[in-house]
Amino acid sequence: MKGIIWGFLLFLVSGFGLFKTGLRLEYTFQLGDEYRIMQNTNQTIKQFIMGMEQLGENVYAGEIRMRVIELTKTGARLEAQFIKLKNASKSFMGDLTMDSEGTDETVQNRVFKAILRKSFFIVLNKSGKVEYVEGEENLWSGVSAFDLDNGTDVPLKMMLNQMLSKSALKSNVEQAMVYYTDRYVKPGDSWTSKNEFPMDFPIQVYNSWSLTKVTDAKASVSANGIYATTDREKVLTLPNGMKAKVDLNGTQSMEASVSTKTGWPTALSIFSKLKGKMVLLAGGLLPMDMDIPMEILTETQYTIVKM
Repeated sequence: MKGIIWGFLLFLVSGFGLFKTGLRLEYTFQLGDEYRIMQNTNQTIKQFIMGMEQLGENVYAGEIRMRVIELTKTGARLEAQFIKLKNASKSFMGDLTMDSEGTDETVQNRVFKAILRKSFFIVLNKSGKVEYVEGEENLWSGVSAFDLDNGTDVPLKMMLNQMLSKSALKSNVEQAMVYYTDRYVKPGDSWTSKNEFPMDFPIQVYNSWSLTKVTDAKASVSANGIYATTDREKVLTLPNGMKAKVDLNGTQSMEASVSTKTGWPTALSIFSKLKGKMVLLAGGLLPMDMDIPMEILTETQYTIVKM
């Protein structure tokens, strides 16, 4: 009877300690674990060119599969492959669709297909930060068969350079991850992170995260972020070959459902609004710099499934 009482008291003390200290959220990794990351993004771009409003739309759908191939001191090394890619854009310059599941009639579709199932590697730590990306040159191994250095395909190559760069791959994978603090948290607790903007724009987002709800198997995490341009003098090369600088600021909100067992998100939604201007730099047919006020609204949904 005495042993039962002591055991009951130990259970109470342990339970009180867990309640008091909160929940430690972090990514867990086991060799061979595989995840599907499915993304759907809708983006609206409003630009004012020579006093006239121009509307553009981008729709992106893609899937990346990642497999844990090595455990590290801080997390794991994962093999990643694109399984599906689709991007459809509409603008005053025309419509363009690139689809890895489309026909072989266009070079854009064939290039997207050539990128699929080529391995690159990501080192992800337990907080959800991508420490580095390697092997991104493998994504180009099938693309090299296409001559993208001449004629109308040059913008396509420029777009791929932005999409498949080391920094772009890093920021795109991080965008699908919830970032965790290294301390125990309870509902209502908050923490912060700093992330790069997807693609090579000189923009960072400063997020304030919060644990909003916890059940036995799942937790709800939200974040509010502020976008800020970090280098207004950085010169960018646009897909059409023009040079530009940007000065954009804005806000972002996130809602995520995560597994309390593995730390991996199962669903994540992001809404962002950027506003400011792009400066097209003089050159070619443009005799002088041109300011283009713009507003970008983006809504992204991620679904992450453990296979």
